[in-house]
Amino acid sequence: MLFGNHVGSSPYLLKTDIQVVAKSGGSIVAEGFERSITPKEVETSAGTFGDLPRFIQTMPGVVSDNDERNDFLVRGGNPSEDLFVVDNIDVPSINQLALSDTTGGFISMLDEDAIQHIEFHTDAYDDRFDERLSSVLEISTRTKGVISRRFTTEAGIAGVGGSIALPFGKDGSLFLSARDGILQYLTNNIGMDGVPHYRNAFIRAQNNINNKDSWWGMSLTGIDSITISPDAEDSQETNPYNIAYAGWRNTTGANWQHLFSDRALGIVSLAHAAQNQSVIENGQLQDGAIVYNENTTDQITTLKYSWSYVRNRFLTVTAGGRAAVDQLDYRVAQPIGLQNPYSENPAPENVMAMDRQFAPFSSGAYLQAMSNFKHGASVVVGERVEQWALGGHAGGTSKVLLSIPIMGKLAHIGYSQYEQLPPTLYLLSFNNLQNLRPIRSNQITGGVVLADNHRAHVTLEAYQKRYLDYPVASNYPQLSLANITDTFGQAFLMTPMVGRGTGIAYGAELGVQAHVTSHLDLTGSLVYARSWYAGLDGILRRGNYDVPLQVNLMGSWATVHRMILSWRYTATSGVPYTPDNMPLSIAQNRDVYNLLEVNAVRAPSYQRLDFRLEQSHKLGRGEMTWHAGLENALNRKNFYEYLWEPRKQGGGLSEQTQMPIFPDGGVKYTF
Repeated sequence: MLFGNHVGSSPYLLKTDIQVVAKSGGSIVAEGFERSITPKEVETSAGTFGDLPRFIQTMPGVVSDNDERNDFLVRGGNPSEDLFVVDNIDVPSINQLALSDTTGGFISMLDEDAIQHIEFHTDAYDDRFDERLSSVLEISTRTKGVISRRFTTEAGIAGVGGSIALPFGKDGSLFLSARDGILQYLTNNIGMDGVPHYRNAFIRAQNNINNKDSWWGMSLTGIDSITISPDAEDSQETNPYNIAYAGWRNTTGANWQHLFSDRALGIVSLAHAAQNQSVIENGQLQDGAIVYNENTTDQITTLKYSWSYVRNRFLTVTAGGRAAVDQLDYRVAQPIGLQNPYSENPAPENVMAMDRQFAPFSSGAYLQAMSNFKHGASVVVGERVEQWALGGHAGGTSKVLLSIPIMGKLAHIGYSQYEQLPPTLYLLSFNNLQNLRPIRSNQITGGVVLADNHRAHVTLEAYQKRYLDYPVASNYPQLSLANITDTFGQAFLMTPMVGRGTGIAYGAELGVQAHVTSHLDLTGSLVYARSWYAGLDGILRRGNYDVPLQVNLMGSWATVHRMILSWRYTATSGVPYTPDNMPLSIAQNRDVYNLLEVNAVRAPSYQRLDFRLEQSHKLGRGEMTWHAGLENALNRKNFYEYLWEPRKQGGGLSEQTQMPIFPDGGVKYTF
């Protein structure tokens, strides 16, 4: 149902449970298609390390741009356009080593044993969610009914740790988990001249007060660091910067639900999220001088209220609002500037120093109505208004969704609007706050459920997203935030921007889930997708996430002796990139991009095959589970990017590839 708990014995509310929640394969309901995911799918999937965001990368319409990070790019959008919701609490990022301009990172902070259910929303999602331009990943860790005491310890590539689940109060439960990374003990380089060290902890509690009132809350914490130290004597080294990063993040929140009647309920939630990151970059070719220095803290305290009313079996109304106070403390400097790869002038530019501390206010409210008719037909209309003191912006967005059976197949068509502020670091740099507005996205979606039975669930969906007020460089008319080269693990590229860009993303997605036999399950997707963005010159160019063809094939076979063999094959078109202006690059011994060919060249195709084998058996009072896997079993050298080798005599380009063949393994004991 809309907000999680069973809400009484009314036949109207029970009917709402069925209509508002997607089926296991995803269905057309109060939203467009949404995908329900079980924790077991994530845990046993090949090529993901049991990491939820990496599993999301296998969904239709989702691509990843790097094997070493778990960013997921939805329908041509930036990874900062994704919202995480854990137990009805908005979490800025659930990932370790998550930089300020992205929601991706190295691995999730959330223990897989804590997760009970996942919903992935990409299409005309419910107005109760705070607005994001691309997707919402909704995670529930809440248990149902009385639970028994359970202890788990585990060790693997993702780290070592454990969890405890205990009964708590009246029909309630308590869950605690913690994990520490182990990569720092295994190697001193994971391919980026350093190794991340991370730790995380999660606490969740819930309890029923009486027949009308219940509460639940959670706290998620992550601490991480990495030191990147390129070999200054290596002529093939492409990174001329020593980088020291340290960060921490915590989100803590609680919800209270009250049943007003068999037809109405309300939920109030209070949450506080905070994150800090410190980054110091020293230029090896500048005699160790500091070229970038950042110490930023973001905090937000949010109060939300949601109300749901089922008038009868034909009408459901939801409404709510939020108020939030941000506490921003930003100290960022580029004291000597940086050589800009988009500039033909080798002199360092964009010297900046920022020291900002203030507390802006934001708020929002929504109203949504859903009318249900015979044979599964429905109409959903919604309106959401937002206000941001940061920049002094306010606006409203609308949604209309029609679902109707056509020749026995349930189809839908919808129109939805979304708004989202650009990343805060970009807003506060230079005078961008005066020139950037909330990014807007207008989306048209349509689709049909081609099959939905006990053997197969097949969906086909098409979409078009139009971006307005997109951040673009003010001094380079060809450049948009969507086609600026990825500089993860190197010096940041901060530049003056204005919100006058546009973009368009469109595509079609075929998704298949098949229960072939009692032992064999297959899932797959075939996607055609394009994304184009324009800078100040108004010319549409490929976005960094323009990957026209995507294929994902996954399988799980439950063999004898409680063994599960899973596999994954992924193939995509190559990513676009901007080639160097070679005469200037050679003359200046650095990357100088050819602005006449921004994202005009496409890399070779990406392909990857992964395997995983798992077995469980009784051991003493508990159950032991071991797994072993092979990542990129074909050892394909998938392209990542070209980088300049500044220490090489005469300079030169070096092709950077992604993760080579890599073993995976681990054990888990539950008792």
